[in-house]
Amino acid sequence: MDVWSKEFAGRPECLAEARRFTYAVLGRGDGAHIAALVADELAGNAIRHTASGRPGGEFILRLARFGNRCRVRVDDQGGPTTPEVCAATDFEEAGRGLTIVASLSAQWGVEGDEHARSVWAEITFEEIPGISGPDGPAVDLPPQARARRKVGMTTEDWTR
Repeated sequence: MDVWSKEFAGRPECLAEARRFTYAVLGRGDGAHIAALVADELAGNAIRHTASGRPGGEFILRLARFGNRCRVRVDDQGGPTTPEVCAATDFEEAGRGLTIVASLSAQWGVEGDEHARSVWAEITFEEIPGISGPDGPAVDLPPQARARRKVGMTTEDWTR
């Protein structure tokens, strides 16, 4: 299993950077587009609904690839509500993020509490995405993303 992670400031303008990071790791295939959309939704929710979106807040995007699957995980700084799928009306501009995540992923879930939380989704690819070989991540990844992380890292491992 290959795992990559990157920390982002909890600001809306960082969502584009999170998508670029996802593409740098997974390439540009259909599966990568789905993973980038899921990463964008999960990170957007972290910014909108948790302490990660407050001044000085941050979130961590983690991507793990194993076989023909990719796990997209966003670690946030916790919030007062538990993420859940909601039924948005046709007139609401927001409220569809986890509905999109649930429909695009094989499974998704939430771990943690109001102090620190991880929301993850597992994407299954028809074809294995164009990720680099076992010696390291794609060459165009930023230097801070090149470090491999220990498998099984949890939000308890995240020091603020």
